[in-house]
Amino acid sequence: MRSASETMDQVISYRDRLPLRWMPLATLPEGLEAERLAESNLRLLSTVAMLAEHAPAKDDPTPAELEIQHMHQKLNLLLDLVGSFLALQSLRPQAVPLRLSWRGVAWSGGGAEPGASGIVEIHLGAALPQPLRLPAHIVSVTAEETVAGFAPMPDFCQAALERHVFLHHRREIAETRQPPKHLV
Repeated sequence: MRSASETMDQVISYRDRLPLRWMPLATLPEGLEAERLAESNLRLLSTVAMLAEHAPAKDDPTPAELEIQHMHQKLNLLLDLVGSFLALQSLRPQAVPLRLSWRGVAWSGGGAEPGASGIVEIHLGAALPQPLRLPAHIVSVTAEETVAGFAPMPDFCQAALERHVFLHHRREIAETRQPPKHLV
């Protein structure tokens, strides 16, 4: 029989170190509450995708393009400052090594009981005050790792999560293929 972590090998996933919190619940959100949660997750995932967009650099940018690049740098600085301020002011959970797929998440450590239902909160960006909040069931717990499988979600939310995971997976592969940088 396969472990829950090996089952995640069957779908695209990526590894990161992000603030994560498990919040046990007696029952998962249903109806209007579940719909609002999915819409909130969609807005968050759309924001993360928008912030990650990068315009390709041109060899000979026009003055207007240079000004836009300059404004973009200022906006990034502002977002970094706001993210730093939020990190100081909020009670974010500790960042843990995790593996995220559209089906579930595996993270280092425990804190949950097998079979428990709840919400997995994952803070995807320092500049974003709200976390991704996904209803889930704990699939397995070992001394090294906890694995949660996500509850079914609306198609629009699942598609956004799949895009997020795919882009980060692709970026992770690209980083491993780059030659190592040597100090001169």
